[in-house]
Amino acid sequence: MSPPDGPTRDTVPVQRLLEICCYSVEDARRAQAAGANRIELCAGRPEGGTTPSIGVLERASSVIQIPVFPMVRPRGGDFCYGPDEFAAMRRDVEAIAELGFPGLVLGILRPDASVDVERTTELIDLARSVNPEVSITFHRAFDSARSPLISYADVAATGADRLLTSGQRPTAPEGADLIGELIALQRSRRPERGPIVMPGSGVRPANVLTFLDLGALEVHSTATSSSVAPLDPATVAALADIVHDYQGVGS
Repeated sequence: MSPPDGPTRDTVPVQRLLEICCYSVEDARRAQAAGANRIELCAGRPEGGTTPSIGVLERASSVIQIPVFPMVRPRGGDFCYGPDEFAAMRRDVEAIAELGFPGLVLGILRPDASVDVERTTELIDLARSVNPEVSITFHRAFDSARSPLISYADVAATGADRLLTSGQRPTAPEGADLIGELIALQRSRRPERGPIVMPGSGVRPANVLTFLDLGALEVHSTATSSSVAPLDPATVAALADIVHDYQGVGS
């Protein structure tokens, strides 16, 4: 029998997605205009991202048309939270879901640097009790976790939809080997596909093809030239062009 015309199921190009981390509604507007597919919205840039204020959340909800995933993180520092902090996170998760955001970003570790499956799951279940379709990103708390392959399975056990990671190195280009292992693990978890592995930290137009070629379906960037520079729309546009035009094949 001759093969069917056109691409087969395993060779159809898969649309890749670009997420941009923004620390203001103004930057979210710029990222949206430059071609981002999704915004991770944070406060606390010096702390590496914390929960935005209710005013910022309400404004973003009303003026940004692409999906916005707010960060749920009560402070900078480690990812081990006491009872009061966890109570605050529960309320933030509930409020974000009630505002209608399609996703949120969170993560908790235990003092021994393992993933706190129980409390992370509790937050995810709370969000989905408000909106069953809400999408969850487990953030770079993972990059401080021990035993990355075991921790990936723990993230999967929480019900999270994706994992943001730099491959447990300061930047994703430095952690590309582990990112490749995690993407292979993601692909192996059929029929229950594991959380999408989304490379982030130091992802720029000059290196984003590395992660697309590894099989990343989504990539994450701040699109800035330094930790204090503002978002650069030209960098967002260049990333968007590469990500959206990528002709690799999915599985």
